[in-house]
Amino acid sequence: MMNDLITFFTGSAQNRRKYSRRNGPFKAAVAVGTSWMPCVCTDLSGSGMGVLSPKELGVEGNYRVQIESKTVTVRAKRVWAKTGSMQGKTAWKYGLTFTGISADDWDAVVRFCSGGSVAVENKAQMELQLVKLKADDVARLIPKKLQDQLLSMLIERRRLAPLDGKTPLVQYSYGGVQKNGNLALHRLMIHSRVRDPVTGEITSFNTRFLFDDRGQNVSIDE
Repeated sequence: MMNDLITFFTGSAQNRRKYSRRNGPFKAAVAVGTSWMPCVCTDLSGSGMGVLSPKELGVEGNYRVQIESKTVTVRAKRVWAKTGSMQGKTAWKYGLTFTGISADDWDAVVRFCSGGSVAVENKAQMELQLVKLKADDVARLIPKKLQDQLLSMLIERRRLAPLDGKTPLVQYSYGGVQKNGNLALHRLMIHSRVRDPVTGEITSFNTRFLFDDRGQNVSIDE
């Protein structure tokens, strides 16, 4: 149900152009059965990576990539493939697009490829890496029922005034997928504002939501 969000975040041509690419090689490994086989990450960006493997790989799989002192884990799908060489032997070269990556790992990849530090000092800095959604993106990518539920949760917590049929003045930002045990959860932040009816003072809120691929199991990530 929510696969279009992942595509928007990591795979669409429009969004791939937003991310800087950094050339390797970087130490990497691919999951083969119950073990990890060494391979080489030839280049990396916020949307995907290039891989050089000593063996032919499947269309989609799980990978680990070492960037500075951090190992990021991603699930990636083949976009293109061709043969090459590694240490004088036949090897397979792949261009991959991410289909699953935790918010923390994606933030680290984007910072690394942009020339910044992999380490992050605070959560506020992490939120700067979220991708803002335009109004038509929200309408296309997030089901209306889920939108209504998220806004209702904001109203219940007095982070948004009752709508009374009005269009909510909120900003959505998407942060990719993170793992919670065996469950993959989408990370979405909504920026909302409330005006005090007496003083006229405006208070802003950034509320982080987590929900599963069916748009259910919605919670607020405090």
